[in-house]
Amino acid sequence: MRNKIAALVATTAFVAGGALLTAAPASAAVDPPGGSWDHTWTTTDSRNGGTIYIEENGDVVSLCDTASDGLAPRATISVEQSSVPGAYDTRYTLTASGGLGSCATARASDGGTHNLPENWSIGVGIYLGPNYQYSSQHYYLNDH
Repeated sequence: MRNKIAALVATTAFVAGGALLTAAPASAAVDPPGGSWDHTWTTTDSRNGGTIYIEENGDVVSLCDTASDGLAPRATISVEQSSVPGAYDTRYTLTASGGLGSCATARASDGGTHNLPENWSIGVGIYLGPNYQYSSQHYYLNDH
């Protein structure tokens, strides 16, 4: 009898645990792994087809496709010119081309153009669509 009760308790706990694990709703939001994000911006389309996440410490930039719309979000990362304030030179571009949930990430440790200068204004263009129809430009002071 004890074995039957123990088996029943174990089965109930297993089923309840399984139900708890599967009861959480699936989220369509994509949030790349990492620490806290200093800046987060989305494309200007009605579906928010792409989101860019920026962590200044380590110059981590992650662009993710956040809508099943058949379009790949793209981003440009630029640095303000020292000789012409308000003018920016593109350092690199990212494209999240793997479909919904895919991300493209760059970080300072990749070297070269990915290592953004400290205490400089950084321009971030995020866009979607073949003719850049859903685009926006953002700026931040890279102070970490």
